[in-house]
Amino acid sequence: MILSVALCTCNGERFLREQLNSILDQILPVDEIVICDDASSDGTQDILSNYQQKYPDIIKLHFNERSIGTIKNFEKAISLTNGQLIFLSDHDDIWSKNKISVMTSFFNKHEDCKLLFTNALLIDEKSNSLDTTLWDKWGFQKPKRQSWKNNYNAFNDLLNNDNKITGATVCFHKSLKKYVIPIEVPLGYWHDAWLGLHASAQKGLFFIDRNLIEYRIHQGQQIGISKNVPKVTTVKGNGNYLDKADFYSMICQLYPAHMDSTIQSSQKKRSIWKRFSLWIFNKIK
Repeated sequence: MILSVALCTCNGERFLREQLNSILDQILPVDEIVICDDASSDGTQDILSNYQQKYPDIIKLHFNERSIGTIKNFEKAISLTNGQLIFLSDHDDIWSKNKISVMTSFFNKHEDCKLLFTNALLIDEKSNSLDTTLWDKWGFQKPKRQSWKNNYNAFNDLLNNDNKITGATVCFHKSLKKYVIPIEVPLGYWHDAWLGLHASAQKGLFFIDRNLIEYRIHQGQQIGISKNVPKVTTVKGNGNYLDKADFYSMICQLYPAHMDSTIQSSQKKRSIWKRFSLWIFNKIK
């Protein structure tokens, strides 16, 4: 089984070496690390080039001439992987030595698993523990975890951008690639929710309460729990984001049974469908 890492960087020279070392020092080694750098202006590209010289058979570098943004950079990195399992990575965290082995073992034991995500310990800029976890900060407590064991419930939440998945903890099966590439989402909706939405629609979303990375909180984060995550909004005429109604239309076409379940589950969901139907009517008219 080929194991791939899709790692995205952007001005990450402060923490990049520590992250790369933790990936290269896994008990179960990875076969490739596909790195897409989003036009860094600091020393990130020099660091990456040095690591590639040391590990030419593992590290595959791609430098964007201009910035394409976090979501499209992950799309690019994912599309370039060759593995059966694809691990997502930010440039500023630290992986536990057993991350790859634990998550790979889970996939081997659960053939229906499409995407697996985990918990993580939070650390600060100096790698000091913050004595809490990602799931504590995201509010992914026992009632919500119990709810998400039913993938229909997870799908409903993810459709409405109530996301509990952190991309830096994710591993997914290559069979998802044909559904998730390209990543087409509304403003405020991130790639990890997009991946989870498709996995849950296919009854393949799983999670384990294991802290398999140390997730760093710092001022230079592009995304993360230190940022205010905006709600999904309508953005027309923007090539990087879908109109919200177009987004619902696309998901409805891909997963009609799930959308029906979502619509019927509550008054709130029915109101979403009503707005969507009116939009369709006006388009036709």
